[in-house]
Amino acid sequence: MTLQCQFCSTNLDKLSIADRQRHYDAHLDETNFTSQPIASTSSLNGNTSKDKRKWRVPTPANLERGKDVFWYPAMKTPPPPNFTPGLITVLKKALLKSHAKGTTTRAVLCYERAVLINRQIWDANWGCGYRNFLMSCAVLLDQPYQPMYFPLLDQPIPPGIRNLQRWIEEAWKNGFDPEGREELKSLVDTKKWIGTSDLCAAFLSRGIPVELVDFEVQDPKKGLVPLTNWIVSYFDKFSKLSSTASTINAVLSGASPVVCAPCLPIILQNDGHSRTVVGYELTKSGVVNLLVFDPSRIPSKQLRNVALSTFSSANSSSSSSNPNRGNKRPSSTTPSHHDKRVKTDHLEADNDDNNATWTDDEDEIEIVGERIRMGSDVIEVIGEVRHTKKDQSSPKADKSTPLDEPPYADVLKYFRWENRSFKRKNKYQILYFPLEEPLSENEKRRRKILTSERIS
Repeated sequence: MTLQCQFCSTNLDKLSIADRQRHYDAHLDETNFTSQPIASTSSLNGNTSKDKRKWRVPTPANLERGKDVFWYPAMKTPPPPNFTPGLITVLKKALLKSHAKGTTTRAVLCYERAVLINRQIWDANWGCGYRNFLMSCAVLLDQPYQPMYFPLLDQPIPPGIRNLQRWIEEAWKNGFDPEGREELKSLVDTKKWIGTSDLCAAFLSRGIPVELVDFEVQDPKKGLVPLTNWIVSYFDKFSKLSSTASTINAVLSGASPVVCAPCLPIILQNDGHSRTVVGYELTKSGVVNLLVFDPSRIPSKQLRNVALSTFSSANSSSSSSNPNRGNKRPSSTTPSHHDKRVKTDHLEADNDDNNATWTDDEDEIEIVGERIRMGSDVIEVIGEVRHTKKDQSSPKADKSTPLDEPPYADVLKYFRWENRSFKRKNKYQILYFPLEEPLSENEKRRRKILTSERIS
């Protein structure tokens, strides 16, 4: 018998009891509690160390309300709970420590202000493509290489999960990706899974240059090597451009084995799930590890706090040296593709088992016992709930006191994409940004039928 989460229907069979507890805690953090004490022997006897509470799981609309937000690093407001900037800097530091230990030979990372954006309860089973879209937008709106992307993305509808659905339908109306339109029919206010080809149509319709690359496992002996080699070449190309521009500094300071290149992360999709690739690591044994921001993988609170502290410090330094940073960019005044049509399998939901959401309560909640009554409209969960204060010695991200950093090996384990299992005929698709000038109207017309490069 399959054990499913009663909130989001996630398969919990593979999770330990402790992991199931954390999964439910994540749901409880998202849920609005209604305190309704239930008479018990302990309460009648004056024992208030435990209380019983009843809460109702909100409808999907209530869960979504106030959660579909967007943020990017140049904004002056603090990041939402499921947005984590500063992780690239933390990852870079961990890779340098690994290099000092003789494990990592070299590594190349993307633009340093990239942001991890995790799924939440309300989009847990279908939101990975949307969250990868938001991660791309967060970098596109912040990067300094093509500043005229900003008005194209910000107007007339800014990025967002539901707004992306409107972007895509608007792209269809303007003639982009007719095959995708025929396949999906309608998208607004649905929970339909979207893929990289749908994101490509959305970006192209806004005038943002974007490309697709397809790879299919044909030779089990080669496996994912051709795909990995392509990704390594992508990051290396930009890192060489960066090193060429700073040759004098490199000579004076010594070339670093770990660099952040002036490029954007890429989106890698396969088997109903997608993640954002932020770089690669080459080990002393010759193994290449892709480094990813996976919207379904939640960083530990320790890792997130260190990242937020790192980002805050870097932001304060850059703001003092460049007071205009973060100001809204001006509006734009600017009004041989490959021959393979892209086919995307649109699934209803991805099959990732980790659908938890980030939690950040002042109290930890422990479910001591539970029984579930399934009603027609709501789920009532009645259980014994224990509130325990967090360790007050744990530093907050916004404190000036130094934070305890997680071990560098744990940091690397979190980012490494180690799922090397693949099936013959398994298909992968990459979406990447070449960082070229915005598309002209003529170029947009030529790109309405989506095509892609093929890796062999």
